[in-house]
Amino acid sequence: VKEITRDIKQLDHAKRHLTTSITTLNHLHMLAGGVDSLEAMTRRRQYGEVANLLQGVMNVLEHFHKYMGIPQIRQLSERVKAAQTELGQQILADFEEAFPSQGTKRPGGPSNVLRDACLVANILDPRIKQEIIKKFIKQHLSEYLVLFQENQDVAWLDKIDRRYAWIKRQLVDYEEKYGRMFPREWCMAERIAVEFCHVTRAELAKIMRTRAKEIEVKLLLFAIQRTTNFEGFLAKRFSGCTLTDGTLWLTPV
Repeated sequence: VKEITRDIKQLDHAKRHLTTSITTLNHLHMLAGGVDSLEAMTRRRQYGEVANLLQGVMNVLEHFHKYMGIPQIRQLSERVKAAQTELGQQILADFEEAFPSQGTKRPGGPSNVLRDACLVANILDPRIKQEIIKKFIKQHLSEYLVLFQENQDVAWLDKIDRRYAWIKRQLVDYEEKYGRMFPREWCMAERIAVEFCHVTRAELAKIMRTRAKEIEVKLLLFAIQRTTNFEGFLAKRFSGCTLTDGTLWLTPV
């Protein structure tokens, strides 16, 4: 009986090792094939497929953390890291082309490629997502800085309504053209509004210092009232979650 029991235990032990080995080999096959596909899809900018595959590859790679001493496993891990780096650089380049830092070029509508690229950015280093957000907002508000620069008549307090009317139109424009391009959880419309407020605060402070002698009580009360109304509009429309999410803004408060 003891011999039979011993043999059964040995068989169970061997079975467990065999099962583990088969599972590991399956994971290795999935990893190798996944890395090859990931590199090919990246070159073809198939971001939708990349978004689905990349997370799976990263999950499988975690199973091989203790095998990094094996050259072949380490090489696959390095290829995954290289693919992630290439994806980040490529996606930022795609956004730079669509929303150039210089100039006011804008695409006619949402891009499916960029929409899928945002899904990939959610998986990559968070700095990629932050750079996309900052780049888009900076480009989206570039016209505002030109129209309402200090030497323009509309920049003064008596026409402060025009500033708020401008951003309201921009928010509508954003929703119509780009609302579906960015993931909902990025809260891009709110981010645009918040950055507008930061820029407007800085611009108004600057022009009020320059033209301090022209400020009268009636004019100041008018500007405060219109600004309070605008703040009420923002409070009703947005949740305010982006104010505390740690995102770096273009213009400091």
